Amino acid sequence: MSKLFDDASLAMIPSAYKDGKLYSIRPTDGSGDFTFSRGSNLAATRVDVNGLIEKGRENLLLQSNQFDTTWAVNTASVTSGQIGYDGSSDAWLLNKAGANKFLYQTTTFVGVQTISIYAKAGSLNWLYINCGGGVYGGYFDLSNGVTGSNIGTAISTKIEAVGNTGWWRCEVSGIYNGSTSFRVYPADGNNDTSGTSGNIVIQDAQFEQGLVATDYIETGTSAAQSGILEDMPRLDYSASCPSLLLEPQRTNLVTNSEYIGGYINFGSADTANETTSPEGIVNAALIEGDGTQTQIYTATPDIIVPSAGSYTLSIFAKKGTEQYLRLFLDGFTGSSNNGAYFDLDNGTTPTTGASIDDYGNGWYRCYITATIDAGDLTGKLAFNVTPSTSSVFYGSAGAANGKNIYIYGAQLEQGSYPTSYIPTYGTSVTRVVETCLLNNSSALPTSYPFTLYTESIIKSIGSEFLMSFLNASDNVSYASMYVSSGIPTLNARSGSSDVAVASPNSVSEGSVKIVGVFESSTLKLFVNGALKASISNTTTFQSGWNDLLIGQLRTITDTGNRTTNRQALVFPTALTDSECIALTTL
Repeated sequence: MSKLFDDASLAMIPSAYKDGKLYSIRPTDGSGDFTFSRGSNLAATRVDVNGLIEKGRENLLLQSNQFDTTWAVNTASVTSGQIGYDGSSDAWLLNKAGANKFLYQTTTFVGVQTISIYAKAGSLNWLYINCGGGVYGGYFDLSNGVTGSNIGTAISTKIEAVGNTGWWRCEVSGIYNGSTSFRVYPADGNNDTSGTSGNIVIQDAQFEQGLVATDYIETGTSAAQSGILEDMPRLDYSASCPSLLLEPQRTNLVTNSEYIGGYINFGSADTANETTSPEGIVNAALIEGDGTQTQIYTATPDIIVPSAGSYTLSIFAKKGTEQYLRLFLDGFTGSSNNGAYFDLDNGTTPTTGASIDDYGNGWYRCYITATIDAGDLTGKLAFNVTPSTSSVFYGSAGAANGKNIYIYGAQLEQGSYPTSYIPTYGTSVTRVVETCLLNNSSALPTSYPFTLYTESIIKSIGSEFLMSFLNASDNVSYASMYVSSGIPTLNARSGSSDVAVASPNSVSEGSVKIVGVFESSTLKLFVNGALKASISNTTTFQSGWNDLLIGQLRTITDTGNRTTNRQALVFPTALTDSECIALTTL
């Protein structure tokens, strides 16, 4: 295998990347590096090397630790040069010169959000932070490290010891829509900002979407991002080795995928931020019976889907006192295959057509694909905590009392299979389609013969394109490999001349290794360690073929389909049958 690698003119094995770029490991001069694009938001996620879901994150504040710039004061003052929680001299003394005085910055955001700041007691021992002039907020005791009163519509508050002695990170989550202000008050006590003087020390403020404060992101004159950025390749570690996660455009129609405070409860109660989620942070919810009904039912508000067809519903769930979950569509009259049961102890489902994936630490992603009828496009994504995989009822209201499970990341997407999690915080969110393109590269062949190899992850037995060698500005000439209705196929097309060779056998969902040998007289197809088909080639090599697409067929009249890839190799020669068999053996 090492000799085969040495013979490759191009080798893309997902490893190194940056925003907008995926590096090939061969050649090493940059001529084999792919341009990667996805779009202009932070909707994409992946499973990182630690097995945790990683999101894109953004600090929406400007000058997040430069409190004399962009920030404003209301009869207060700030003094730099204080010793911070990190041992630096980057902290600030916030001093008030009157009652109810504060430091603030105006920003705009819609939905579930969290404000946070690092703070230490000065002459005063309390901090009060709020959003929207008190729409939500919280008090913090900087002497004893405990939270005080929640203000307004706060979802949760938290104080955590950090760094140097006496420093705390204080955070409040809530919901606010529109232009708002993040306010920081030196406080005289719980629910008390009436004093006319006094100070505290502050550092590193953050305003972000989501239910909890994440690792601090320093900003300057513009907002700053971290994690999975808009055009960053997603190297996904769901399996033992990383894959380049390539997916079609999808929209999560659930408007609040993590915050369930606005969900419908019937015989149930919910608690936000109750346990560690598949992200590795404490933002998963508890659903439990409240003893008023014989079942424990929770559902999203009504969702209107755009059209009839296949929809995949999914949620992450973890065993609590109970081990069984029922996930289903409520409403959507005429829908079919619209619910499933899941065993969260054993990671199994008895429902035909449903699946359950292990995400570690007791968490499973549970999903099923339903068909929604055109006669009723409105309904709910719902779930029950159940006593078994055959019943949603506990026999009596008392029997249901306190029975619980944990949930996170509800998703309803149009499509016949689940894609990666798309977080939402008040409105539906679309993750746009991705493109991985090697453009005008000298690492690619300039004539027949050549060999293409890919190991791809088949998610759906439909039309999945694996690799295409072409001129990206042309949509009628290419050398490609794809799977159509489960059948691996090799295609050489030059204008009106089109030759395709298909395997006599279908493949299943999961990993598939395919080699296509393109010679001037012959096309050969190898799949998973065997020669599957050979046919005469009547096409001519196109001199404009100098681009390579991974996971898609073409850029012009793009189908929108995408296929995840584990590795891609290009050889400027025709590999032998034995080499192809060795290369594709699973």
